[in-house]
Amino acid sequence: MNFDINWTKETYQEFLNYLSSLQDKKYQEFHGKIIECDNLIGVKTLELKKIAKEISKNNYLEFFKVNTSTLYETIMIEGFILGYLKLDFETFKNYLNEYLKKVNNWAHVDLMVTNLKILKKSPPEGFKFAKTLTHSKNNWAKRCGIVILLSYYLHDIYLEKTLEVVSKVKSEDYYVNMAIAWLLSISYIKYKETTLIYIVNLKNNFVYNKTLTKITESRRISEDEKNFIKSLKRREDSKEKIGA
Repeated sequence: MNFDINWTKETYQEFLNYLSSLQDKKYQEFHGKIIECDNLIGVKTLELKKIAKEISKNNYLEFFKVNTSTLYETIMIEGFILGYLKLDFETFKNYLNEYLKKVNNWAHVDLMVTNLKILKKSPPEGFKFAKTLTHSKNNWAKRCGIVILLSYYLHDIYLEKTLEVVSKVKSEDYYVNMAIAWLLSISYIKYKETTLIYIVNLKNNFVYNKTLTKITESRRISEDEKNFIKSLKRREDSKEKIGA
């Protein structure tokens, strides 16, 4: 399909038909189970990135306006487009905030974040923005902030600032809390002593125990250390809400 077009209702429908022609039913079934989504065509991620890159070279603003489908693929393409645009940071933030209003799946956040080259070029602005996102009322935006910190700020310069930010995030949302556990587990593997202080002081038993579980799943720590980590697990009150 030629993406150097004017985006209208008609051309957008042609676009949806084109996506349907790329369907891989085996991939649809496989990927749908992983991301726990049944509202997808079944187009491979690499193909979605290729499409996004082509749209980013042309009338992407028109595409954003007509892109009203709630299909997994159409939202994911918009997220990938953000990674290919050369924007000033303020404009990027505005586009990302609008994108996060459409998100309805954790993969829309995680896959999109890994494609954001602008965050490598603007570390201070990116960190400040990620911190702001962790305070959002939108749980997908909150997860986005955490995943940005995980992907770009788990290193010597920002480590303690990152740990401080995530340790203050309070949520009852499963996907937010799992993102925190994911970040802390990776941080522990990279910076054990510093991270352990933050982990043992977690008040949220769900996040605490999930963090320990994720640490023990790593191949980068010994069996003895895994047994030690397992011994630190807390007993969770069966009546306790996730994130309480």
